[in-house]
Amino acid sequence: MKRKMVYAGVPWTAGMFFASFFPPDAQIPAMLITLLVSAFFFWKTVRKFVYYAVAALFFIAGAVTFTLNDRIVCDRIRDLAGQEIHYEGRVKEITDRADGKSLYLLDGSAGGVKHVKLMCTVNTLECTYFDTLSFACTPSEFENSFLFKAKDHYASEGIFLRTDKIKSLKITPGNRFSFRRTVYRYRDHISGKISTVLPGEYGALITAMLMGEKSGLDENTEKKLYRCGTGHMFAVSGMHLALLVSLVSAVLEKTKLTLKKRFFITEAFIIVFTVFSGMQVSVVRAALMMTLICSAGLFGRKPDPLNSLSIAALILLIHSPCLIRSSSFLLSAAGTFGASVLVPYVTDSMSSEGFFAGLKKKAAGVFCISVCVFPFSVMFFDEASLISPVSDIIIIPLCTFALICGFGVTLTGGADVFAYPLLMAGGLASKLVIKISSFLSDTGLSSVALGRGFVPVLTLFLTVFVAFTAFRYRSGKSTLAAMGISAAVFIASSAINGQMNRNILSVCRTGTSRSSAVMISMGKYNDVIDLTGKQTSSRYISKLADIRGVHHIDSVAFLKDPYQSMASYSRRLVLNDVDHVYVPEDVYTQYGAEICGCDPEHFDSEGLFLDRGKYTVRAVPEGGVTVEYCGNIIKIDDSGISTGEGAVTEQNVAVRQSESGKVKVYRLE
Repeated sequence: MKRKMVYAGVPWTAGMFFASFFPPDAQIPAMLITLLVSAFFFWKTVRKFVYYAVAALFFIAGAVTFTLNDRIVCDRIRDLAGQEIHYEGRVKEITDRADGKSLYLLDGSAGGVKHVKLMCTVNTLECTYFDTLSFACTPSEFENSFLFKAKDHYASEGIFLRTDKIKSLKITPGNRFSFRRTVYRYRDHISGKISTVLPGEYGALITAMLMGEKSGLDENTEKKLYRCGTGHMFAVSGMHLALLVSLVSAVLEKTKLTLKKRFFITEAFIIVFTVFSGMQVSVVRAALMMTLICSAGLFGRKPDPLNSLSIAALILLIHSPCLIRSSSFLLSAAGTFGASVLVPYVTDSMSSEGFFAGLKKKAAGVFCISVCVFPFSVMFFDEASLISPVSDIIIIPLCTFALICGFGVTLTGGADVFAYPLLMAGGLASKLVIKISSFLSDTGLSSVALGRGFVPVLTLFLTVFVAFTAFRYRSGKSTLAAMGISAAVFIASSAINGQMNRNILSVCRTGTSRSSAVMISMGKYNDVIDLTGKQTSSRYISKLADIRGVHHIDSVAFLKDPYQSMASYSRRLVLNDVDHVYVPEDVYTQYGAEICGCDPEHFDSEGLFLDRGKYTVRAVPEGGVTVEYCGNIIKIDDSGISTGEGAVTEQNVAVRQSESGKVKVYRLE
């Protein structure tokens, strides 16, 4: 069967993705180069001009569609920022926060512009899903920060505006029957039942896998799961929907219903689950694919995953071009391509007879999926798992069992007679998942940092190498070998890069204007000094440690007002091994109380002095931090960083100094 839709869906997606990286004036020359390179690949593989012409046309159409949508539709919405407007929209999502406020996602109109999504954070209102809110406000655009790229994240969902101040509010209840509102209320009922029967993070893990709602999970637990490569279980997608469809199909096959009736019943479950999961882009994509696959038999056709994926991507991107920069969409599409296309292509020739042969084939399949999603992990995340091909074999079956238990509770309405035994069993599986993830992540070998400058370039080069090998040799074994070589090159390059930087001193100042801290690193040493004593600085240090791949911290020192910050650091640095904690001599610490797993040590009024062999660090509460290396002095205080070449007053910057005395200043991204 010819995969005709592949020549439309894949180029359209590629064209949009391509256009999202280039300004309009640079798109034409870059597009010509891309088309010429792709023409070479087509000539070597497909050898049919008509297919190339169709693919080239859809590639150009996708790029043009993205550019026009961004320059016309999105710009009109962004132009509303800073203006006082009258906004009217329906409540699409509600998220309650711990500070008594709630976050409302609205979809409505303002200033003559329709389909304006607005993120509104205000005191909790007496409204529910799909009620209409009307008010006056002055919205602003999201901003990217060191902690969270809010502007990029929300733009991929078509959300460009936010506000936390509204006036002249009017709430109009949605009196009509709403299918989505009914499903959302049922979802809240099931979520409440799970948290009642199974409180704590074990129940929160089941809720996260079932609904994609991660707010109940501890931040450190979530990080451990991602380091083991099982974070994709929280993004409700094809795996979850395929599992549900399998359960429904297994029941329907026991009946005497016709194929058409079984399809419509299955489709009803697909639609309800799609709404139940919050209409996440990954599950909408999966629902479209599952509908195409399940309906193929009605038309006497054989289902083809790549065709279905191409059609689903085409529909989603035509409806919402902004999705092309969505991490959920890209990771979901890449993972589906890996699981349904690349894995069969690579492993079909591998023997599955015997335990070890079957294990080898399964590990190869998981490795293929990991390779497919890795380039997009580099785009969106600070870390990537190194052990997912191994951990998935152990953890995914446990997650699947817990998810089946969650499905059971959902399909039985949360009735106590079913909910209690199912959740007890699912909770045991969740406990094992968290325990195994904690053990694996504590080894320090579970993940690799993606924040180093060479990583994106190396990843792009290796991706091109694997793609070229696959097209050139058209062999599963050759493709698998290319992926294995690429993985080995990446790991070796990371190790070599670490060795090359052992004699480079790095001083990073991070935080805000009111709360800042510094991390000083060289070789095996990593020292953290909190300059201001505020709670928020620990979040910046934790983020910085993730980006730089720092798992071991030699010392954490507090210079001012440490009482609040000590507790915050203890919570944020749970996954980091800390050797020493230093506080001023006038700070009272309770006997036996540990900070970051250490007994606090006091330093006198002259400050803290650290001798690291090649460099020294002196920290004084009123004088900031002074670092001396190879005769050069770097000073850090509340006002910024100063070196022999000048001062930098910006936050979230790093200074790198080599043994030769060369100093380089760059922003932390």
